[in-house]
Amino acid sequence: MLTFSRGVANLVYGLLSFAISLILAWHLLLAANFFYGFWHDHIGIAENIAEVGPKNIYRSGFADTSRAERIDLFGQICEAITHQGKGLGDIGYNTANGSVTPLLHQAEIIHLQDVANLISTLQQGQPIVLALWLLVLGVFYVKSRRLPSYKQLLALNAIWLVGVGILIFAVGWVDVFYKLHILIFPEGHQWFFYYQESLMSTMMKAPDLFLYIGVSLVLVAVGVFAGLHSGVGLMLRRYKRQI
Repeated sequence: MLTFSRGVANLVYGLLSFAISLILAWHLLLAANFFYGFWHDHIGIAENIAEVGPKNIYRSGFADTSRAERIDLFGQICEAITHQGKGLGDIGYNTANGSVTPLLHQAEIIHLQDVANLISTLQQGQPIVLALWLLVLGVFYVKSRRLPSYKQLLALNAIWLVGVGILIFAVGWVDVFYKLHILIFPEGHQWFFYYQESLMSTMMKAPDLFLYIGVSLVLVAVGVFAGLHSGVGLMLRRYKRQI
């Protein structure tokens, strides 16, 4: 039977390990452009652009862009929001007459800058999470404790996992998504855009794309967590035997 202190240590280890896994999963998906090309073809993004693109009240010609250009535009947005928002105003698409039209209008740039600021804050916290995780591993090593089993980790995290699941299913993920925007982003800054007023929302089929990205992030993080937990456990056991 686990003691209270051992249970707390296991819980902290599990939470920090999953946080590390989410960070690694984020960087892996970022390198893969969050599979935008796949989602473009399979969740109705291409059809959404064809239908709503010509109705945009600020821009024209976006519906004529190619799949490759849309993937590149999404990649440029990802690049900008992960580098303090640099270059957001320079992102543009080619029109049929050979000119380049800015993709984003000012309200969209402000919102994406808010997103970039949030990501920058989270990035600054990554070394702290890593240091805490290594510290907890050090405690397990010094006290010659085995890492918790998967069954123990699941049992310790079941309450908050079930709670989050119930909240999402009861309230609806879209409402949760919007509520988080209200809580996180500065008051007075527009974050909801109708398709007719935002090519950004149109090309992402917001909020649909974010659901698929979120699910992908969690699934990849779970895979990373399994590899990380098993690998660290094996490494600690081997190192113990060597000394």
